[in-house]
Amino acid sequence: MNVFRPWQRARWRFGFGAAAAAAAAVVVSGTLGFMWIESWDPGDAFYMTIITVSTVGYGEVQPLSPAGRLFAVFLIGGGVATLGYSFGALAQRLERRIRHMKDHIIVCGFGRMGRRVTAGLVRHGSKVCVIEDSSEGVDEAVRQGVGVIHGDCTAEETLERAGVRRASTIVALLPNDGDNLSITMTASALRPGIRVIARSEEDRSRANLERAGAAAHDVISPHLTASRVVLRNLCSSDSHHLLHGISEMSHPGFASGELIVTSGSELAGRSIADSALGREANVLVLAIRRDGQELLVAPRGDRRIERGDKLMLIGDSGDLRKLGASIEEFRMEAH
Repeated sequence: MNVFRPWQRARWRFGFGAAAAAAAAVVVSGTLGFMWIESWDPGDAFYMTIITVSTVGYGEVQPLSPAGRLFAVFLIGGGVATLGYSFGALAQRLERRIRHMKDHIIVCGFGRMGRRVTAGLVRHGSKVCVIEDSSEGVDEAVRQGVGVIHGDCTAEETLERAGVRRASTIVALLPNDGDNLSITMTASALRPGIRVIARSEEDRSRANLERAGAAAHDVISPHLTASRVVLRNLCSSDSHHLLHGISEMSHPGFASGELIVTSGSELAGRSIADSALGREANVLVLAIRRDGQELLVAPRGDRRIERGDKLMLIGDSGDLRKLGASIEEFRMEAH
């Protein structure tokens, strides 16, 4: 038992309580100040305080006297200081939360791709820590309530602060392949066996990333992926739109999931038709990935399921839940 944790929680609550109290004090002081200096009614004084503190620049409610303008200057300073303190308190709390994370996912880079990946992981309920070296990206992550470390993604110290030794996965999404290679090598050295998903802009970088610790199917090339989608759309538009439509379906009765067949699984060695999957009329095996490489789309019922296969399933959410109750390796994702 960590005897310091109650004290830590109390300190976090105190920090946020102090920030809230400071904000309330600025608003109350501003309202009372304008009422006293300008003889305004409470409504006008409160409104002027809010637009002054927030610096939105709507203009004066009524003409201010010299004393009122001087008061407004001090009020702006107090508002900016309070905002900075509140923002800092939130950032510190998010960083402290990272120290207690386990089996989390580290996202390196909070650009367009990093933000979308992070948003999806948060919606999925995953524990996420972002590493970002730009102040703008850090501020955006804090605004979204995501745990963030401000630092160089390639530095060992930064990865340590992000809890790489306790993480399950690290996602390297920097635009430079050399940086992603450095992240892959450092993370694999600090935590052998960690799953690494890495972005690759150049084809020649794929082999280096794989040698450094990233699995072949976890090296992502945005340009290659986009070109494949375009080609699939051009060469087989009907199939492309069908798959796209399936992936975009969203209603309460629909769900998808994935299943990794372990050595002790009852599915290993059986055909799809003879397994529990074949007995569920409203569950479809959409694809099977074998050996992390070969992807078999729309397999036949007589296809033999082997140990290590990753099955992608789609179907009625009730049937998928029933399947999950009988097969512990199954993980469902509701849409």
